[in-house]
Amino acid sequence: MKYCYPLDKVKNTSYNEQKFKIGGVEVAQVLKEEIRENILKAALQEFFDKGYKTAAMRNIARQAKIPTGLIYSYYENKDALFDAVLRPVLYDWERVLTAGGENESQHTDSEIYGLSKAETECILNLFDHRQEFIILIDKSGGTKYENEKERFIRDIEEHLNKHRNDDTDDEIFSHIIANNFVDGLMQIMYHYKGKEWAIMILHKLSKMYLSGIGL
Repeated sequence: MKYCYPLDKVKNTSYNEQKFKIGGVEVAQVLKEEIRENILKAALQEFFDKGYKTAAMRNIARQAKIPTGLIYSYYENKDALFDAVLRPVLYDWERVLTAGGENESQHTDSEIYGLSKAETECILNLFDHRQEFIILIDKSGGTKYENEKERFIRDIEEHLNKHRNDDTDDEIFSHIIANNFVDGLMQIMYHYKGKEWAIMILHKLSKMYLSGIGL
């Protein structure tokens, strides 16, 4: 994805090999991708069902059908596993929102009203990773991501203030629009009926909110 810039603060802390000694000689064992995928799939469901705070590594291991200790051969700790699960939806929204430049601010001919090519590309990817995005926004309490919703709203609000063309010079109004847009997006995620439906609903939502401020 060309425009979905990842957050710089997210580091890849998963392991590709495990080192141990046999007769004093260090040996590297390549870790199996199938097991890694099973861990991520089980972790995604556990974090989605219970949120970060109450999710348990033993439950993830049980669902992945592996010993709990084996998870730590692939991921340093619960935080590292959480990072890996959320990686597909961790965007630097400030960069995404400015990627189109001034000439792409209108986009009345795009799939979603008022959204640039970059914004549309990234939101369509969010539809493919709905569980991860719901975890990030609503179920990441106790982690470094617990304020991601507020950061997302703030980035949208700042973007709106730069491009709005209405006569109401009120930043609180922009905040309300940004907050309602994110809440609407989350409702689409929770009640998802397919990508075509989601695009249609988000297009209507965007038109309702953004046309009122001249976008």
